[in-house]
Amino acid sequence: MTTKIETILARALSGYDLSPAEGVVLLQQTDPALIAAIRTTADQLRCEQAGDTVTYVINRNINFTNICEQHCSFCAFRRDSGEAGAYWLDWAQILEKATDAVQRGATEICMQGGLNQQAKLNGSSLPYYLRLVETIKQQFPELHLHAFSPQEVQFIAREDGLTYAEVIAALRDAGVGSMPGTAAEVLDDEVRRILCPEKIDTATWLEIVSTAHKLGLPTTSTMLSGHIETKDQQIRHLSQLRLLQQTAMSQGYPAQITEFILLPFIGQEAPKPLRRRVGRDQPVLADALLLTAVTRIFLGRWIPNHQPSWVKLGLAGATAALNWGCNDIGGTLMEEHITTMAGAQGGSCMEVETLQAAIHSLGRPYCQRDTLYHPISPCLPCSL
Repeated sequence: MTTKIETILARALSGYDLSPAEGVVLLQQTDPALIAAIRTTADQLRCEQAGDTVTYVINRNINFTNICEQHCSFCAFRRDSGEAGAYWLDWAQILEKATDAVQRGATEICMQGGLNQQAKLNGSSLPYYLRLVETIKQQFPELHLHAFSPQEVQFIAREDGLTYAEVIAALRDAGVGSMPGTAAEVLDDEVRRILCPEKIDTATWLEIVSTAHKLGLPTTSTMLSGHIETKDQQIRHLSQLRLLQQTAMSQGYPAQITEFILLPFIGQEAPKPLRRRVGRDQPVLADALLLTAVTRIFLGRWIPNHQPSWVKLGLAGATAALNWGCNDIGGTLMEEHITTMAGAQGGSCMEVETLQAAIHSLGRPYCQRDTLYHPISPCLPCSL
C-alpha cells in the first residue's frame, strides 16, 4: 500500500490529474506516516500552484432573511414566517450594514438568505432581489456583491417563470459581481434526497453554475462534508467540480470558479434524526484536514485557490489547514448567522489583525485581496 500511495502522490506532483479511484484511496488512509506524506504533497502543490503568500478578504455577510420555504435536515437557520426568531431585513437595515462594512474597510458584501415567498415586489420576486442589489450599489458602487446561490437563482426563476440565464443576467446587470457556490452540499443525489430533498438536484446546480460562467459571472465552489456522505461521494463531488472548471476553461467561458471552500458539518443544532445518524455535533479536525489535502491534490491545478472555514473549524483549525493545502484564510465576515445558529464555535467576526497574526504564526507572508483574488495591499513578509 505504501508503494501505491507513493505512486499516486508522485503522479500528482508530476502534474497528472488523479482518477476518482486514486482520490478515494488517499481519503481511506489512516497510517500517520502516509497521512503526513499526503499533507506534504498538498502543501508542496499549494506552493507551486498558488504561491507562499496567504491571502484574506475584508468582507461582510448580510443574511437578509431566514424565512424559507425549504426544510433542509441540517439547517438551524431557517424559520417559517411568523415563527419566533423569523426576520426579514428592511432597506434601512441593509444599508446600515453595508455602510458599517465600508467604514470598516470592506471591499465585498456577501448576501444570501432564505427562500422567502414574500420577497416579491410588483408581483415578481426578481424586482425584490434587484432592489436588494441596487440599494447597496447605488450608495457604494465600489463594493463587490458576492450574492445569491444557485438555489436562490432557481427559486427566482421558478417564481417568475424565467430561465436561469435571464435571472443571472438581470442580477449581473444590476451589479452582482460573483455567485457563491453554496447549496452544493454534496453533489450526489443519493445524499441530497436525505440531506436536502427540497433543494435543486445535482444536474440543476451544475447547470446554473455553468450558465453563470457563460454569462461572465465568476462563482466559488463548496462542499458540506462530514455528515452522511461516503468517501466515494466526496470524490464524486470533487470530480463534478473539476469537470465543471475544465469545461469553462476549454470552452473559453468568460468566467470560472475562483476558489474552493470546504465546509465541515456542524450538527449541534440540527434536527435530532440527522444528529443521531451523524453521531457528532462538531467537525473532526483530522478528517477535515485530510479532506483538505486530498482536495488540493485532486483540484489544485484547476482550482488553485483553497480556503478553510474558520467559522466551522475555529481559527486554530483554519490556521492548521494552511499547512494542508489552503492558500487563503477567508474573510472577516463581520457577522455570520447560518453556521453560528447551527452551533459553530468559531465565532462570527474576525478582525484583520487577528487573521494576519494567525498567518504570521506560520512564518508565511500575507496579502489583502479582493473577491476575485486580485491583490489590494502589498504582500507583507513575515518577520519571524
